Amino acid sequence: MIKVIGDEGIQPASDAGGAPDGSPTPVIDVPPPRAVRRAADLWRLLVSLAVLVVTVLLAVATRDFAREAQDGLLTSVTALPAGLRDGLVGTVQVVALLAPVATLAVWCVRRRIAPVLRVVPAAALGALAAWSLTRLALAHSRPDAWPEVLVGRRGLVGAGWPSAVYLAACAAAVVAAGPWLGARLRRTLWGLTCVCALLSLAAAGIVPLDAGAALAVGGAAGSAVLLMIGAPADRPPARAVADALVASGIPVATLRELPAAEQRPGEGTAYRAGTTTGSRLAVRVLAAEEHNRDLFHRLARRTLLRHPSAATVQSALGAAEHELLMLVFAARTGARVAEPVMAYPVGASGALVATVDKGARALSALPVEDWTDPVLTGMWTSVARLQEHRLGHGELRPEHVLVEADGGSRLDAFARGRLNAPPELLGTDLAELLATTAVRIGPRRATACALAGLGPDLLATALPYLQPLALIGPARREVAKYDADRARAESRADRRRTLRAGGRPSLLRDLAGEVETAAGTKAVPLAHLARFTWKSVLGLVGAFLILHLVLPQLANFPAAVDALRDANWWWLLAVLPVTFISQAFSTCLQLGTIPDRLPFGPTYQVQFASSLLNRITPSNVGGMALNLRYLQKTGIETGAATASVGLQSLAGAVSNTVVAAVFFAWAGRHHAGVHLALPDSRSLLWALALLLVAGGLLAFTPRGRRFLQEKVWPFLRAAGSTVAGIATEPAKVVVGVVGALGLPLVQVVGLAMSVHALGGDLPFLQIGAVYMAARLIANAAPVPGGLGALEAGLIAGLTALGVPAGAATSAVLVYRLLTFWLNVPLGAVALSVVQRRGYV
Repeated sequence: MIKVIGDEGIQPASDAGGAPDGSPTPVIDVPPPRAVRRAADLWRLLVSLAVLVVTVLLAVATRDFAREAQDGLLTSVTALPAGLRDGLVGTVQVVALLAPVATLAVWCVRRRIAPVLRVVPAAALGALAAWSLTRLALAHSRPDAWPEVLVGRRGLVGAGWPSAVYLAACAAAVVAAGPWLGARLRRTLWGLTCVCALLSLAAAGIVPLDAGAALAVGGAAGSAVLLMIGAPADRPPARAVADALVASGIPVATLRELPAAEQRPGEGTAYRAGTTTGSRLAVRVLAAEEHNRDLFHRLARRTLLRHPSAATVQSALGAAEHELLMLVFAARTGARVAEPVMAYPVGASGALVATVDKGARALSALPVEDWTDPVLTGMWTSVARLQEHRLGHGELRPEHVLVEADGGSRLDAFARGRLNAPPELLGTDLAELLATTAVRIGPRRATACALAGLGPDLLATALPYLQPLALIGPARREVAKYDADRARAESRADRRRTLRAGGRPSLLRDLAGEVETAAGTKAVPLAHLARFTWKSVLGLVGAFLILHLVLPQLANFPAAVDALRDANWWWLLAVLPVTFISQAFSTCLQLGTIPDRLPFGPTYQVQFASSLLNRITPSNVGGMALNLRYLQKTGIETGAATASVGLQSLAGAVSNTVVAAVFFAWAGRHHAGVHLALPDSRSLLWALALLLVAGGLLAFTPRGRRFLQEKVWPFLRAAGSTVAGIATEPAKVVVGVVGALGLPLVQVVGLAMSVHALGGDLPFLQIGAVYMAARLIANAAPVPGGLGALEAGLIAGLTALGVPAGAATSAVLVYRLLTFWLNVPLGAVALSVVQRRGYV
């Protein structure tokens, strides 16, 4: 506990251990309780999904090993006496039956409807997901002897109950009921669920992978329901806050919780307290929920940034004390900050921070006309004092600037502040406040006010940090929304326009220009903040690619060298332009899938860069991501850009199918080795059922409807307008069709010339049929560019049609060298160019 009692008329009570004798009971005014989305539920969902993914991978990727390991456990179980196994089964069944029934009965008797409305859908969702998973992914990893082990064993019912489906439902119910249970009862129910799973394993009623998957599915289902519908906030009640203030020696007369519109998410619950002496306090109460939310912030910074510069606080009381001390140090620098009063524990795990309340309002809550130059200049003057003493704030945004009635401003919320802050934190503070004020008043005026308060030298230190990576959190979202709104407004003002690569409106770029002009300095390189860069990621992925995919290809190198001695080099040289022509067709495909006019040159360069990423990522994921980023940077909305990338993939799949059908028909050969297997109808039905359940959760909950209205429908409208815009322009359709059909055809031409150069004598139609058949097979392989699978398919197809094995191998290797591997150095150069020019 820390107290810093100022001179604002706040007098401690006569008895520091409690309320003064005869003092009236504080009047507490709080709004009705409301359901919230808790960070703890999101953490639990992520952990459960991670465990589930690992379990499924073990069952699918190591199916034989998993079956043998579980078979060994069954062998050990069958050595137990039959009576002991039956006793274990009966015990598990009694507990599994009575525990949920008793809990639901107690809630119904006490009329606790809220937990029941979470528990029932969570249990249903967990059971449905577990049923689907155990039949689709885990069925083939079970030991063959498992059903026979259960023969003759019984408890109350069959020995196979409780099944994995029932365990998943119980786990989901326990998670969904958690917010309404005490810590002891919650641990007891979790213990019973885990004990049931362990005893079922000991009695061979369930296999280990099914048990692990059931608990993970239950945790994910219960957490998902709580995130969708909401749960009570994990925070101390208002009565505990009032008691803590009285116990600290503050004679509280009134305590009022601020409405939701005035609360700052993730920063505790804000109250206004009045004392018996007429003074007023601003009180913020921290709880475990705030600590959980802060974990996401710290994890993001530690993952993305080289120097996270984040304070690590392990408890609510530690966070409160840290913030109070930072306020004291900040005031000593000469900055105007909120006047600290005390930090004090609340309840078992909460804490409060109290400051003097002078009736100030957050700068973000004021209308723009009240953002006067004196207010902003005073704010920047306080920031200058912090910068001069190397005191970092960590969250310097308008909502943490308090404006008093006389126009004076004070800085608040130093929870992430640091003494002797590194340059990265100090520069980020300036960049964050500059960007978030420019969102409201524009870059020019925001820079002018910062210059008046900071001076040119301090202002110039913000230049290296005017980049998105320096704005992690709400500031980054504000800037992104501001830029998206500007891009949308420009698009509506001039719908039929030629886009400029990298021409998307950028507030940070505009701010950098204003700061350079105001401070009288030249452009400086951006600070290197990223922990991971394109070069480091591509280097790691490239090393993996070479070790696992490229080196096996070198086994055929001697045979290829022998065949190359008699090759026709003029035909091999003719294969070289195939790489450049194929990227031209790819460019045409992208130009034809967006209503606006894209410049050909930059788009062509981006396609080469995408080809590099496609060489190291499966299913062309890297190239699609880069194309999406390129379209966004030109000023196209995310929905429209995503629709364009999706149309490119769809057009490519359709064109490959059409070209393959034409070649197969014309070649007059039946390719019995190519099969297109459809999923089992039952699997499709269960997948559809899961989608309907998820859609129901979205449609029938307030938060789900809000998500649909604010996120999904705008995205779908943008995608729909993109498709409609393309359909009304025949020229776009023609360009897109030419690009989609030209891509596979030019590859067939390249393969035909390679075969001809190595002495092969096959008709063009047969070569085309071989290529398309091998491409269909390679597309199913989970490797970048079908590496290995495509080569094997081409060599097998060519040799089957009469080409000598050595010539076929050499032709395929040369073809892949000139059309696949040549893209690696060219794509690396193109990626460097488009990054340097700001296209992506």
